[in-house]
Amino acid sequence: MAINKNSNLYTIVYTVVMVVIVGTLLAVISTSLKDLQDANVLNEQKVSIMKAAGNENGDFDTMVAMGYVDAADNTFYAIDTNDTVSVDAVFKLLSDRKALAATEAELPIFIYNDKAETTYIIPLVGKGLWGDIWGYAALQTVDGEIVVKGIVMDHAGETPGLGAEIATDGVQNRFVGKLVYAGSEFALRMQKGGAKDEKYQVDAITGGTKTCDGVNDMLRNSIDKYKEFLENPIIVEPQKVKEE
Repeated sequence: MAINKNSNLYTIVYTVVMVVIVGTLLAVISTSLKDLQDANVLNEQKVSIMKAAGNENGDFDTMVAMGYVDAADNTFYAIDTNDTVSVDAVFKLLSDRKALAATEAELPIFIYNDKAETTYIIPLVGKGLWGDIWGYAALQTVDGEIVVKGIVMDHAGETPGLGAEIATDGVQNRFVGKLVYAGSEFALRMQKGGAKDEKYQVDAITGGTKTCDGVNDMLRNSIDKYKEFLENPIIVEPQKVKEE
């Protein structure tokens, strides 16, 4: 029996078969590449953390302690880096930006030590003009002041040439050396019309007002959670790691 390739039935059957075949192939490819994709995401997170700390090419696994700040007692509880379940949980939280923004109790944080000084690296998450914005702020305490050592930011879909500039070194480098608090008030910000107080402010992006507003909210909402810890850091030694 000859197949009528011009019939509607043939077209429907052919389409269904092709959709099933292509869908199956895509599912197989996606599954086979998942481990590689997860590894790339993890590496990108580690590189961003090290870049914020000012050592993009450094070895994250030997130079960074990771764990949580317990908001109840403002104490840093370290995670054993050999505890892969706990380590994976931290990076999974960083990838879930909605959950990260809602976190209030156990706050993920990274501590970078280069022998001379201690740097606290805090994850940032917020909303820009068109979608999520995120990053890491590396902070130090200098003469009693909380100072920005470095910052890394990225975005999901800000306007190229305008809000998307937050992901460039040119914009991020403006934050280096700025103070975070003026007394007890959060003062670090991108200032429309140009920085009026160079101790705390950086020039906003021309034409990127909404994105800059999102950055300001992101910085304040993310860093303020750690304020008491940053002012009086308490570090639990590895052998005293808090038990779940």
